[in-house]
Formats: sequence, structure tokens, C-alpha cells
Amino acid sequence: MAAERCRFPAIVHCADTHDFIYIQHEPELDEHHWHTGDRLIDSAGRVHVLSQSEGEGLYWRRLPGLVCLPELNASLRAFAAGLGICCIPKLTVRSAEEAVALVAWLEMQ
Repeated sequence: MAAERCRFPAIVHCADTHDFIYIQHEPELDEHHWHTGDRLIDSAGRVHVLSQSEGEGLYWRRLPGLVCLPELNASLRAFAAGLGICCIPKLTVRSAEEAVALVAWLEMQ
């Protein structure tokens, strides 16, 4: 399931678990079981939400605008806290590209 005009690497914010998953290349999207409402955030800050239409199944629908950094930072702090990472209040990203790099780093911990 491809995401149009998505710049990889990217991250997916899972709607059901609130976890983040690092996606280096587009084919990796097919390696996971996604749910409606999951959000794909590319390294340019564009957001694609997993949607479903009658008869066509699931697809990534691009939302207008860019990711809201204050909301993204709050979600990333909660995710990092759940992983047991310390110094959570200091955790702040200034761009979607930094968020992608942070999730990649958190997955290695």
C-alpha cells in the first residue's frame, strides 16, 4: 500500500497503541499490519492518515498542511517514557526529520 509523494525515511504513529514505528523505505510499509487512523509522517513533515473507502480497501490519504510539532513532541515524549527513556521533559524535536531520526534511535535502544 503506497503513500503518494511520501518522502522516506518516515515514521508511523499507531492509532491503537500510540507507538511509533520507523520506516526506512516505502516497501517496509507492507511488512506491518496497519489500522485505520494510523498516521504516516514523512521526513518532510507531510501527514498521511490510513483511511478506508468502500470497495477499495485501505489507503494512505494525505492531509493538508504539515505535522503539528507541539503535538508530535508530546506524543514522542509519551512514547519515549513508555520505553523507559529518562530526561523526557528535555526531549524536543524541531522538525519532522528530527522526529524520524529520534524514532530510529529509540528503536535501537
